[in-house]
Amino acid sequence: MPNLVMVMPYQAYLEKARAEGFRVTALWDATEARRLFGAGAPEYLRQVEALADGFRLVDFADRAAYADAIRAAVRETGAAQVWHVGSEESMLLAYDVADELGKAVNSPRSIALLNDKLAMRTLLRDKGISAVRFATADHWTGVADLLAGFELPVVVKPAALSASRGVLLLTDPAQLPAWGRELGGYDGPVLVEEYLRGPEFSVETMTVRGEHHVVGVTRKLLGPLPHFVERGHLFGEPETPGTRQVAALAVDLLDAAGYQCGPAHTEVVLTEDGPRIVESQARLGGDKIPDLIALARGFDVKRAMFAALAGRTSLPSQDGSVAHIAYFSFPAGKLERVSGLDEARALAFVHALHFPFAPGDVLPETVSSKTRHGFVILAGSADAAEAQARADRVRALLEVEVR
Repeated sequence: MPNLVMVMPYQAYLEKARAEGFRVTALWDATEARRLFGAGAPEYLRQVEALADGFRLVDFADRAAYADAIRAAVRETGAAQVWHVGSEESMLLAYDVADELGKAVNSPRSIALLNDKLAMRTLLRDKGISAVRFATADHWTGVADLLAGFELPVVVKPAALSASRGVLLLTDPAQLPAWGRELGGYDGPVLVEEYLRGPEFSVETMTVRGEHHVVGVTRKLLGPLPHFVERGHLFGEPETPGTRQVAALAVDLLDAAGYQCGPAHTEVVLTEDGPRIVESQARLGGDKIPDLIALARGFDVKRAMFAALAGRTSLPSQDGSVAHIAYFSFPAGKLERVSGLDEARALAFVHALHFPFAPGDVLPETVSSKTRHGFVILAGSADAAEAQARADRVRALLEVEVR
């Protein structure tokens, strides 16, 4: 059974890794766990430790300590590979150290070209793929000077943040100071891009020995602008000429980046001029997309990525149903009362419903994927229209009062 050092393996990943024949030493950061899991982080990490064959906590922000922890884990376990398919912010250093040790699943360059929005845009421009006009500033305060070269509205985004954080449709330069405050402590490079109009998709792929396989195409449903926050995803719709173009473009990007193994999640807008890439990440799609794939196709994409690591290809059937995740976004404020949760959960087509608030809690304004107000996952729909109608039925049952 080969040993694998894995950074940020989620609980489900550890079970899937063992099923595909791997022993996993897990590296986690308690601060990152709190960001992802809130008050449940300590218990989550205890469960990770119980499932893993080895476990280390390290501060990912301490680059020297983080690198040393990877080296020590490889040295002590004799691991054949180091893998990171978690949050992008801590991914590149793991691949740098893995490359230094001769244990990298993918080259650091390929990871940077996919995860870093500026590096990806530059690669696509240089390769003549998916042309999108863009400019870059070293800091958000430099964006105003770039706007003369664009027609408003434009999209502004930090180059190195994930989960839709800081992505904004800028219609007026007067929005810039508020956007800068929204970025919090981020002081890295930012992008200004032309605004791409059209339906948006994500392409879920699995790469095995450098060959890219399309698991499926997910339709993204966006919430109200100016923030590009998804209000839902649909997986399992029939293939169309448009989605074939979208999928082919994602494969072109993976080829250009030199990606060799594992999952990728590539977001694409199908414009009047053809598909255009928004961004990509060297990991599984977030927002429960792996769960939608399992519900719609009966395919375990989490296990499939460990099969890919072992050099084995597995793909889903194209037959099945449509699965849908719909997110809740209620008025911001202090929660006074909520009703309808039990009635919604009792519906036969509701696979899961999550509303993590109780009276007295504050519902934040929805400006990123981390500030949405919960979700419902719907299984077994015949098509997208039925899935969305079911989501509307659930939303109609929920009554939320805030002040």
